[in-house]
Amino acid sequence: MTFPSVAPLSDYSGNALRFGLMEIKPVEVVETVKKFGLKFKRVTRRFESLRPAQSYEDLVTFRNETIFGTMQIPKWFDVDKLVETFSQHSIEDYQKDTELKEMVEYVRKTERKSRPLLSFVQFMKNRFESRRDRYLEQEARRFLSSNFPLSFYNKFVVFDNTYYDFLKTAESRVRRYEFLASNARNFLMYQKRIAEMKRNVGPLIDKLDACTFSCLYLKKYVSVWNAKDYKEALSPGFLDVKNVDFSEFEKLSSDFNVKLREFREFILSYNSEVVRKEVDSEEHTTKMFGKLVMLPSSSLNLKR
Repeated sequence: MTFPSVAPLSDYSGNALRFGLMEIKPVEVVETVKKFGLKFKRVTRRFESLRPAQSYEDLVTFRNETIFGTMQIPKWFDVDKLVETFSQHSIEDYQKDTELKEMVEYVRKTERKSRPLLSFVQFMKNRFESRRDRYLEQEARRFLSSNFPLSFYNKFVVFDNTYYDFLKTAESRVRRYEFLASNARNFLMYQKRIAEMKRNVGPLIDKLDACTFSCLYLKKYVSVWNAKDYKEALSPGFLDVKNVDFSEFEKLSSDFNVKLREFREFILSYNSEVVRKEVDSEEHTTKMFGKLVMLPSSSLNLKR
C-alpha cells in the first residue's frame, strides 16, 4: 500500500506542467526547401527547453531535502538516507512513465499549428479523469488500514478535486493564449502571446506546487513515523495515529488546510464557474467515499 495520494502523478504533476508550459521558449526555424525544381522558404515555429532534462531529478531531490531537513524524524532514520530513498523512488516512477515523457517531448518537437501546449494540458486532465475513481478507492483503502480520523483522508479527496479544478482552469487559459499565438502576425507577436500565457498560468502552477508540497510533507511525516526501516517508509502497512506527535500532526494538518484553501480561492479568482460546478460533484464524491469506507476491505479490488 503506497501512501501518497494520486501516486505517482501528484508527486511531479506541478513539475511536469512547469516543464511542459513554463520551461520552454518559442523558436522560429527558416529552411530553404526545393520542390518541383523551385526553391521555397519554409518557416516553422516550435519550442525548446530552457533547462536540461535532469532538472526533474534536481527538483525532486531539493524538495525532499527541504522536507526531511526540517521535519521531526525518528532516531532510527538518517535524513540523507531518507532523501535518497524517497527521491530515487520518485525518479524511478518518472522514468517508467514513458507516456508522460513522450508528451513532454511532443511539446518540444511539434509545430505550433498542432497546438502542443493545449494538447499537453488536456493529456494531463484526461489522464487524471481516467484514474480519478481509483484514487478515491486508494484513500478508502488507506482509511481502512489506519486509525486516523476520516477527516484526515477527506483532505486528500478535496486536494484531488482541487487539482482537477486547476487542470480545467489551466486548460481554458492555455487554449486562449495558444489560439492568440497561432494567429499572431509575426514571430515577435507570437513570442509575446506565449510570454503572456506564462505570466497567466505561472502563478497557478506556483500555488499548485505550494499545496502539493504541504500535502506531501504531511503524508511523509505520517509515513516515516509509522515505519521501522526505509522500505517500509515508502509503503507503511498500518498507519497508527499514536505513533505521531499529535501537536506536530495538527500543525502540519492545519498548514495543509491553509494551503488548500488558498489554492482553491486562487482558482476561484481565475474562473468562478469551474469551482461552482465542482461544488455539486464534491457532495457526490463525499457520499461515494463514505460508501467505499463502509465496504469490507476485501471488496476494494485495487492492487496494493
